[in-house]
Amino acid sequence: MIDQLKSASGLKGHALYLDVDGTVLSLASSPDAVEVPPDVVPLLRRLADTLEGAVAFVSGRTIGAIDALFAPLRFPCIGVHGGELRAPDGELVRDLRLADELHAALPLLRRAAAQLPGVLLEDKGSAIAMHYRSVPDRGRDVLKIAELVAAGMGSAYAIRLGKCVVEICPRHLTKGSALLQLMERAPFRGRIPIYAGDDSTDEDAFELANRLGGISVRVGSDHAPSAAAFRLPDPERLRAWLHEIANG
Repeated sequence: MIDQLKSASGLKGHALYLDVDGTVLSLASSPDAVEVPPDVVPLLRRLADTLEGAVAFVSGRTIGAIDALFAPLRFPCIGVHGGELRAPDGELVRDLRLADELHAALPLLRRAAAQLPGVLLEDKGSAIAMHYRSVPDRGRDVLKIAELVAAGMGSAYAIRLGKCVVEICPRHLTKGSALLQLMERAPFRGRIPIYAGDDSTDEDAFELANRLGGISVRVGSDHAPSAAAFRLPDPERLRAWLHEIANG
């Protein structure tokens, strides 16, 4: 099916949902170091025009961070793995039901992270992330810290593993559940989903796209098991495919 979308006409009736880091954009040593190639914003604007606005970002980043990366674009967004959602009409919804408990854990996590030079702690409001891309050998230590802290917070919290990042977040927040909410709104309503992501946090969204007869694409050279029906080796190849279907 992925080969059938070789032209803009092949996109008719579809909606496009794009993870950011490791999918549309190449990973960097830290979230702030990620760069947006100059052709990406024009490409995404063209795809949004073709799909009548049915293009959205789905990310572990906050929506504010997504906007800063892709300015001046302000697409519909799912941020913080579902903790934030911006609807097509601009309405912004944040799920902060467990934010107080998360914030209470910050001092302990800061003290622990201070013992691991190179580990970056990020407070996302509805999740806390520990990035270790600049010190990838510390992944086991970071995971152990997160597991110990989360265990003391109760069963409402989960550990999510990404590429050189470990996050503590409410268990009920997932990209797939937020994706369902976005799909209920125009112009996404009734369209066939195309979902592209790069790691385990995207798996429930891959499964949702598959159930709805859509296209699921995992980006990256790793061979981890995945529900995605298709694979592309890196963000450069994904962007090339997006150019193909936009220009075809």
